[in-house]
Amino acid sequence: MIDKIKSWVPHSFKKIVSYSYPFNRSNQYTYFQPNFDQLNVSDFFLFRCDNFDTVFIAENNLAIFTSDPVECKHVFYFFSISGSNCGRFEVNSDSFHYQLKIDSEMTGGETIGGFIHQTAYPNEFLEKMPVFDSKQLIFQHRGYTGFRRKESSSSCFSFLHGNFGGMYIRKGKLHSMSRQRSEHCYTPQIIIKNDKFYELFFLNPTSKMLIISIFLIDKFNKTRTIGNSKISPFGSYKFELNTLSESEIENISWKTNLPIGRAIVFENNGVLFDVFHS
Repeated sequence: MIDKIKSWVPHSFKKIVSYSYPFNRSNQYTYFQPNFDQLNVSDFFLFRCDNFDTVFIAENNLAIFTSDPVECKHVFYFFSISGSNCGRFEVNSDSFHYQLKIDSEMTGGETIGGFIHQTAYPNEFLEKMPVFDSKQLIFQHRGYTGFRRKESSSSCFSFLHGNFGGMYIRKGKLHSMSRQRSEHCYTPQIIIKNDKFYELFFLNPTSKMLIISIFLIDKFNKTRTIGNSKISPFGSYKFELNTLSESEIENISWKTNLPIGRAIVFENNGVLFDVFHS
């Protein structure tokens, strides 16, 4: 009988219910997304201007889609560790990709923080292309961020795509479709090695204070908490873990209210480094 009743319910209504709080506490985005011209949804990217160089590969969505150069305005908004807006950089380009080297002048002197990428196109261009309905355009910016140690003689960067986000600028104000839900334990696919130094960066893409608890798990399945912190809305947090004096290989996990509580991990053995998503 229940299955028969379900078959009578319109699919659109079932979708709204399944995505609505409190029916789905793990969904990271609200179902009713904002609707306005040229919506830009950006991941939340990490920048480092301390002892690292940071570059960002920004995509020109319409140029890629049409396979033809299109004039695009790229706008980058930078946020400090505390989540305050600390800088803005704007550039025009018709290339398929634009590479931005981020420096402390762009970030208002901040050495660590987050940023988002937004684009805009001339309305006259969109009007000439009937295939596009400007009110239905949604650009999702995932991009690629590259990191390189400043003292390195190598010209190579280690790249990774953006972290959890769903952020955008509307009428000069920062918004986010990310939401905190029930507490979630996240265990990355890495093992903490006893001859490495680790830097873990957590970014908060939500408008609420984010509480995080970090703990290690040994081979006997015993846990010990090694860090607790509060991350401001749109802020970030750096956690350092030095395992050089530890003899045991352990696993690391953390608890947050983000359904996808990933960290950006820098692994360093004193000579080489690597960066990856957890």
